[in-house]
Amino acid sequence: MGVEGPLPEERGNPVLDFLEAEIPAFLCHLQIRKLTSPNKTRMWFSPSQIRTKALESLMRNNRNRVEKELASVILSAMETFELEELQLCPLDALQLLNRTRIKTDLTQLRQILKKDWKLVNQKNSMVYRKLMIWPEGVMGWIDAKGRYYTIKKDFLLEQFGEE
Repeated sequence: MGVEGPLPEERGNPVLDFLEAEIPAFLCHLQIRKLTSPNKTRMWFSPSQIRTKALESLMRNNRNRVEKELASVILSAMETFELEELQLCPLDALQLLNRTRIKTDLTQLRQILKKDWKLVNQKNSMVYRKLMIWPEGVMGWIDAKGRYYTIKKDFLLEQFGEE
């Protein structure tokens, strides 16, 4: 059986022919058009141009589990005791998280407090009120001495609060 007429690649496709004819005009348009967003950085858009509430929410929810749980425990204590700030040593944080069955180590907690949260600890050991979770699950306070970090409620709400 033979095929009558020209082969498919030899037939003229009107849509394809039209698009091919438009290529020079499109290239001219690309060369002379004025850009509405000027190139500000190597990535074209600066971080401030692409930051949206949706992106911030995505970044906030993409944090590691240890960081989110630590913030949750601290915020819970602040709300329970009506505090605006709380003092915490990395070892305190480790003990609090062990009560919530989150496994971590001091190195990771120091990383979170110093590098991720950008907190500065006390220069010398000082007395502070240490947050405890007792075996019954009740939160309480004891006096302790150490080089603690001061964590503010506003910071935690900004970083981990719900919208």
